[in-house]
Amino acid sequence: MKKLLLLAVLAIGSAVLGATRTEMIREKLLSGDRNYVFVAMHRGDWRNFPENSKDAILSCIALGADIVELDAQMTKDGHFILLHDGSLDRTTTGKGKVKDLTLAEIKQFKLKSNQGGKDAKATNYDIITLEEALALAKGKILINIDKFTAHPYEILKVVEKEGAMKDVLVKSTHGPAEAKALFKEYWKYVESGELLYMPVVQFCWKKHEHAAKILPEWIAEEPRKASMYEVCMDSDEGAAQLEKVRKAPGAPRIWINTMWDSLNNGRGDVKGFTNPDSTWGWSLSQGATMLQTDYGAELLVYLNRIGRHSL
Repeated sequence: MKKLLLLAVLAIGSAVLGATRTEMIREKLLSGDRNYVFVAMHRGDWRNFPENSKDAILSCIALGADIVELDAQMTKDGHFILLHDGSLDRTTTGKGKVKDLTLAEIKQFKLKSNQGGKDAKATNYDIITLEEALALAKGKILINIDKFTAHPYEILKVVEKEGAMKDVLVKSTHGPAEAKALFKEYWKYVESGELLYMPVVQFCWKKHEHAAKILPEWIAEEPRKASMYEVCMDSDEGAAQLEKVRKAPGAPRIWINTMWDSLNNGRGDVKGFTNPDSTWGWSLSQGATMLQTDYGAELLVYLNRIGRHSL
């Protein structure tokens, strides 16, 4: 643990005397630089620590990732904890649904190793709250809050209370009108560029029709200060939509998920080990400048080798 904390300090050391590392990441993201590729680590560094855990976040910081993707679930008494599933069963020593238990009850349990499951072992890692995660990441790395759309207004209320609007990135599959209605008064932070928001267009899992509808709606909107789109695709038809995003006004950023073949047209992380140029490299050739991965350390090595990850 001490070694990991030291690595995290060293990873952000260059930012201590000036802007924080998060500020540097945001500045780069808001710039016209399309060479730099942002690395988002899915559920933290879960290959070495329990997913959504404190050290899974610290490891992402130490490795030099730009974004850590974390999952928020609401407890019975209205708090938010970091947990991917609505149930405690897979990733913790507890049982039952998060929504049926209070924060105090959940805090009695521990996280299981890696991604949990029947072969996972109990650890000494605590289940942490969204507030704890925001404090841990502040100034060091952006947090992409997933499972956001279940309670968007309530989550943003927590983020605002913690003074962390500039520390998070949120996204959803809603069209412009729906998104503004869900965010309510917090949409002003999106318009000002303080809160990073990204529409998700899913040309996968038989969701093509909805994505085809909202993509032109978003493109027709006034350019946001951080104009970016997450594009999921499981076919050549879906991949063809990347061209529409690339040609949109303002040259928006494209976020591609490389975790699974079904999210980036058969070019998932595992294939990246044997032929990174045809997998991760393919995503870059399609205009992606934001990649979410389950293999953050390996992707960072690749990006540094080809000169695409230097703040």
